[in-house]
Amino acid sequence: MAGNTAFSPDDIKTAASEIGKLTDDMAAFQELKAHWPNAGKFPLAQWLERVVDDRRNGLVAHAERLKNIFDNMETDLKAIAEDFENADGENANKIKAEVEDMRGHIDTAISALDKGTEKDQHNFEEHPDLDAEDNATDGDGYNDNLNAKI
Repeated sequence: MAGNTAFSPDDIKTAASEIGKLTDDMAAFQELKAHWPNAGKFPLAQWLERVVDDRRNGLVAHAERLKNIFDNMETDLKAIAEDFENADGENANKIKAEVEDMRGHIDTAISALDKGTEKDQHNFEEHPDLDAEDNATDGDGYNDNLNAKI
C-alpha cells in the first residue's frame, strides 16, 4: 500500500471534459422526437402506436437524462479538481461536500427533466375511453399501460 495518495487536477479536468463531450451530439434524439407513429384508427393500430410511442419516448428521455448527468458531472468534477489543487487537511470536507452536491445536482436535474418530459408529451387527442386524470391511460405514450383493446 502506498504511503501517499497522488492525483492530477489536470487529469481530472481532462476526464471531466471528455465526459461532457459524450452527449454533445443529440441530433438523432431530437430528430426522433418529431416522428409520431401512425398505424391507423382501429383499436389494435392505436395500441401499436402507443407501444411504439412509449418506447420512443423512453429512449429519448434516457438520452436526455444521460446528457444531464454528464453535463453536471463535467461541471462538478472540474470544481472538485480546483478544490484538490487548493486542498489542505481542512479542505477535505469541502471536497467531500462537492461530491455530495454533484449527486444532488444530478438527482434534481433528472427529476425536473422527467416532470418536463411528462408535461410535454401530448401527441394523442382526448379519447372518450380514457380517463384524463389517470396517467397510465392518458394516451400520451409516456408511462402508459399498454393493454391492447381488441
